[in-house]
Amino acid sequence: MGSLDIVGELISSLGLGALIVLGYSFILRHIRRPLHQTYASAIVFAGGAVAAMTNAFEMQLGYVFDARAVFIVLSAVFGGPVAGLFVSGAAAAARIWIGGQGVAAGVVGIAIAGAVGIGFAILGPRILRFRPLLLLGCLSNLYILSVLVAGWERAVDIFIATGAPLIVVNTVGTVLLGSALESTRRATSYLHDVEFNADRDPLTGLYNRRALTQLEFTIDRESAGEQKGGCVILFDIDRFKAVNDRYGHPRRDEVLKQVARTIVTRIRRSDFAVRYGGEEIAIILLATTVENGFRVAEQIRTTIEKLEFTFEGQTFSITISAGVAGFAAGETRLAVALDYADRALYRAKNAGRNRTEVLDLSSKKAERSEDEALQGDSI
Repeated sequence: MGSLDIVGELISSLGLGALIVLGYSFILRHIRRPLHQTYASAIVFAGGAVAAMTNAFEMQLGYVFDARAVFIVLSAVFGGPVAGLFVSGAAAAARIWIGGQGVAAGVVGIAIAGAVGIGFAILGPRILRFRPLLLLGCLSNLYILSVLVAGWERAVDIFIATGAPLIVVNTVGTVLLGSALESTRRATSYLHDVEFNADRDPLTGLYNRRALTQLEFTIDRESAGEQKGGCVILFDIDRFKAVNDRYGHPRRDEVLKQVARTIVTRIRRSDFAVRYGGEEIAIILLATTVENGFRVAEQIRTTIEKLEFTFEGQTFSITISAGVAGFAAGETRLAVALDYADRALYRAKNAGRNRTEVLDLSSKKAERSEDEALQGDSI
């Protein structure tokens, strides 16, 4: 078999790289937890390495060569060291199952490729441009040294026959496939940022009002067929304009960010925090009674009351008012619950600020009586 034939066989193995890129893109788009991404990436790269070994060419009896090193090396770099270990183990098991005189050399080569990938994943740069990928491609060729296990004379014969084609294909394959994977990773990261920022307030990192429609859909979906109670709490920073007038916009923004961080640390992962307007922040609590919602609001209010801010040697504090409205998920629209929480908030403002007021929507009778009582209120 000539060198061109060998290159052709190896390139056909690299054709699997297109499927690897598609699989990797799917993982990054639809699997958000890093640990789950690692497991899924390991499976995808292991499949590529094993598939490449089934499309190998046999140089001498029992000695098979393919593009496995490219997939093994890149698995650790793009899936993490754990993925590299998994792929190396799966490839070694497949090589043992294939059998032949070259099993020992094959397993050693897989171990070398895995070590190169894991080492590069730990010590190499986070962003893989052309030069780092070229270096990785060159290092991947160290796995060819595994032929020494066959003995010096046979190793020399094998290297003369296959060394140059293997080096070219491993280096070029690592650079090309690595570039495609890196482009996929960066494009997906950018898309995640765009999606995240579309529904987030840039200052506080909370959801924005645009996200409320999706939040209502999520609440209705999760509550389908069940009568789940919930609460909306609407917070407003008292006399916030005075903070802005006295200390300026930067300090005002810092106060708002600290308030948002404080609120987020006092709610559950399943709850939603939204920057509802200027200095107003709303939180939506599912499966929460009005009484518990009131306690949450009070805990947050008293915590914020104790915060201290410093500006040019001056220390100041702030207070917030809160309005709580209970609702029945699936029956009361989120916009209605927010409106009642807003009414409760204004009651707190009119009652002297730095307090929490409640308006319960969970009963129809309360809803009607409160609606009548609030006719003509200035919102």
